[in-house]
Amino acid sequence: MASSVEVPEVICEFPEALKPLRERILANLVMIAQMPAPTGYEVGRVRFLLDRFAEAGLSEATADEVGNAVGRLTGKRSDRTILLASHLDTIIPASHAHDVVVEADRVLGPGIGDNALGAAVVSLLPAILEHLQIELNSDLILLGSTGSLGRGNQAGLRFFLDHLPSRVDVGICVEGMQLGRVNYFSIGTARADITCSVRTQTEPSRSYGSESALVVLNHVINRILSIATPARPYTRINMGRMNAGVSYDVEPDHAELGLEIVSHSDEMLEQVCDQIRDIVGEMSARHAVDVSFDVFFSTQAGGIPFSHPLVKSVLEVMEQLRVEPDQGHSPSELSELIRRGIPAVTLGVSRGRKARKSAPDHVMIDPILVGVAQLVGVILAIDDGVCDGA
Repeated sequence: MASSVEVPEVICEFPEALKPLRERILANLVMIAQMPAPTGYEVGRVRFLLDRFAEAGLSEATADEVGNAVGRLTGKRSDRTILLASHLDTIIPASHAHDVVVEADRVLGPGIGDNALGAAVVSLLPAILEHLQIELNSDLILLGSTGSLGRGNQAGLRFFLDHLPSRVDVGICVEGMQLGRVNYFSIGTARADITCSVRTQTEPSRSYGSESALVVLNHVINRILSIATPARPYTRINMGRMNAGVSYDVEPDHAELGLEIVSHSDEMLEQVCDQIRDIVGEMSARHAVDVSFDVFFSTQAGGIPFSHPLVKSVLEVMEQLRVEPDQGHSPSELSELIRRGIPAVTLGVSRGRKARKSAPDHVMIDPILVGVAQLVGVILAIDDGVCDGA
């Protein structure tokens, strides 16, 4: 099937046409999900993707200097370059059991939707296109990126884009969940740890000192809660985790707070960070303790407009597949592409749920082929030139 301007007319046929690949997709999903891949330790998944790229006959299939899995499918004319990226790392520790269970309607396992499913689809993209008898005019770069989450701060994708000799014209970030997700703008984000440690007193201090790091951290939290955040531009401080103490009867000498600041304005984001730095400095001096504010992850606000032809094409493909779009701004590697002026979107493959105490992670099986068809449809639209000159 040659790439055609009448892309939407054939999209609805793809899920049925992809059924012979269903078991292969699930097999790749299970194998990837069973490989521990905390940030910085993605080597098993990298090797898996490179093996799949080599099997597909990609002329370029290699790991770069920071461990990204990179494959290039050369197009007939190579008149543009499309990047399909999926992060390989996960928040699941390597010590956690990585058991995967395949049920009649779903696959269960830690990190199955974030982002084992995205990686599984990227690993099979050459086989999917070949099965559908699609030959692209454009070059298609397949990237399994490392160092994306947490303190990785999207280091893998950043390195790849900084050292790529040619330009990427359009990007698609592939996430396992949720089907219908279409992100085309990035909210400014700063994630940070605040740590409080009681100083070891070698001699009496003239400053007022607290024996409990938890008490001091509570003062910090109360001050942060008093920071005024505007409704416009949208700005919010989320406190996500706290850790202190080892026993009920011992006052802790170390406490930690994890927080996230999000805003539609980079300027406002920096203002809030500056206010928190001032609070931390004051609390350190006032209570004779060591309090630090460590911003380890940051993204800039930005994106492409709703009127951009890439967004219009994605929504048109979704309409053909009867997928309800969810145009939010969930965090993804999109921000690194947007920051460089590369038109890009983040798309989800299936429906599912991240872990809760009552149930493990899972992704639904039936929507996967629709999600794959969606990716192929968007690639075809880009290949047909919808974004040229935008």
